Amino acid sequence: MKQTLRKRDQVILGLMLMVFIALVVRAFYVQILQADFLQSEGSKRQVRTMDLAAPRGDIVDRHGRLLALSTPVNTVWLDPKVVTGWLAPDPLRKQEWTEKEQERVTAYQAGFRTLLQWLKLSEPGLTPQILAQKHRRFMYVKRQILPTLGERIRDLALPGVYVDSAYKRYYPAGEVAAHLVGFNDIDDRGIAGIEKIYHDWLSGKPGKKQVIRDRTGRVVHFVKDLEPAKIGQDLVLSIDQDLQFFLYHRLKRLQIAHQAATAMSVILDAKTGEVLAMASVPGFNPNDRSQLQGKKLRNRPVTDRLEPGSTVKPFVVAKALDQGRIQPDTVIETGNGRMRVQGEVITDTHAHGDLTPMEVLQRSSNVGAAKIALTLEPQQQWQMYHDIGFAQDTGLFLPGEIMGYIKPAREWQSIDQTSSAFGYGFNINLLQLAQAYLIFTNQGAIKPLSVIKLDEPPQGKQVVSPESAQQVLRMLESVTEPGGTAPQAQIEGYRVAGKTGTVHLSQGGGYAANRYAALFAGVVPVDHPRFIMATAVVDPSRGVYYGGKLIGPVFQSVMSEALRLYQVPPDAHTRPKKLAPASEADTPVEEIAPPPGQLSSQTQEATAQGDRP
Repeated sequence: MKQTLRKRDQVILGLMLMVFIALVVRAFYVQILQADFLQSEGSKRQVRTMDLAAPRGDIVDRHGRLLALSTPVNTVWLDPKVVTGWLAPDPLRKQEWTEKEQERVTAYQAGFRTLLQWLKLSEPGLTPQILAQKHRRFMYVKRQILPTLGERIRDLALPGVYVDSAYKRYYPAGEVAAHLVGFNDIDDRGIAGIEKIYHDWLSGKPGKKQVIRDRTGRVVHFVKDLEPAKIGQDLVLSIDQDLQFFLYHRLKRLQIAHQAATAMSVILDAKTGEVLAMASVPGFNPNDRSQLQGKKLRNRPVTDRLEPGSTVKPFVVAKALDQGRIQPDTVIETGNGRMRVQGEVITDTHAHGDLTPMEVLQRSSNVGAAKIALTLEPQQQWQMYHDIGFAQDTGLFLPGEIMGYIKPAREWQSIDQTSSAFGYGFNINLLQLAQAYLIFTNQGAIKPLSVIKLDEPPQGKQVVSPESAQQVLRMLESVTEPGGTAPQAQIEGYRVAGKTGTVHLSQGGGYAANRYAALFAGVVPVDHPRFIMATAVVDPSRGVYYGGKLIGPVFQSVMSEALRLYQVPPDAHTRPKKLAPASEADTPVEEIAPPPGQLSSQTQEATAQGDRP
């Protein structure tokens, strides 16, 4: 009996020993061999790596004033699989619920309705979308909400609903600088203007942080920073916000007053080629996403093609002077204001008779410009246009920029050469026209443009001699004096040079008889040029369509403000301001020549008689 008991005790002891050894082995396996794996699996269910949004760099004007900045916002998203379990629970499970579980579901659904009310969303509209995606794990609810509202949503503590931090772009200048500065999409990617072309420079680098979340997904503890967020780099533009503001609102008043389709303008630093202002109307507010569509988004000084009209006559005169084909006192016979080239008639509005090159520009004679052009070889005239940047890339890479088109010189005939002398038969954008006038403010040299503030003026490329450029600049001063086509551009105390242009708009493969584009390019002050301003108004419909009458007053008001802002001293040798004509009827008007062969014979006859087409 005792022996039997002893054997039983030994068996029990052996079994207990085996169990103990098994526990020790298991503990060793779990605590030692599997420690890393289990720790990792546990961390996956508690510790999370959270992305930290990085703000973009600021965009500022040349004086450091903000044009674009990043503001903190929140994004609300949800896990459809989790949320569906609360909004539409399994009917079979509902039968097994305790009263406490039922109360939790009811409270969740009430909290979810509160969430939708705060976000101004429709429950019948959103809930079906969630249920339709119940097998997915991510769905945006609303983006770019205020952080204060995001905090209130976090406090609801709804399982499956999350609030993340992000950034939204804000533009303090609103519509004033919208076309140039551009805007971002909802993911904060630049898709227009400066925001697009300098996207990589402005973009920040997101950081990473390790956090612990509870079962509802809320962050309950920050573990450590893995990688700090890196803010994007700031960008200093050449734009002057004050000048931009004044220019935009002056264009807006002009467009409304004359019911024009569009109006656009560019102001350059006459010595450095920096863009000080660039505006077009109609405009849009980049802070209102409902406005970010349609043709009003076009940055028209670079996206719209224009035939420059008489604004190109100074370049033909400059080239002819530079090549010695004419002299400042050369007499150009314009006769009765009509000439025939290859069967096509070129006309002036009035019979001017004999004119000097200065008078050709002052009175904007198409016949005079055509005869000066014919003193040049076609290649010489074409090369002049090419050298001053016509139909060339400006190098700014602004979205939507067009280069324009000029027919190759080898294809030019006499009619091409003469019509291009008064701005028909080719097209450019307004920014190219403004850049071309740099040769008159830089001793005959063309300079590259910049929308970024420069530390030093760039080197220029000589196009014509300093003497020729200076002679033409003096000639252009006569345009803004009585007897010229733009006396309205005069500024008290300053000498102003400029050139008007008025062209028929192309339409249906030809030209419209009664639709126009008016242009004016001006320089001030003449003694020491500081600003170049080029402006175009397309399709004005209130009866005033000449470049001088329409744009001269705009140039005068905007440039007066610019001279004041930059404290530019008056010209040292200012000529006494001459009185403007007593009536509008006495003011010389811009010559509008019908594009050869494009208008009806009735229109051409009326033009030859001095009537409005």
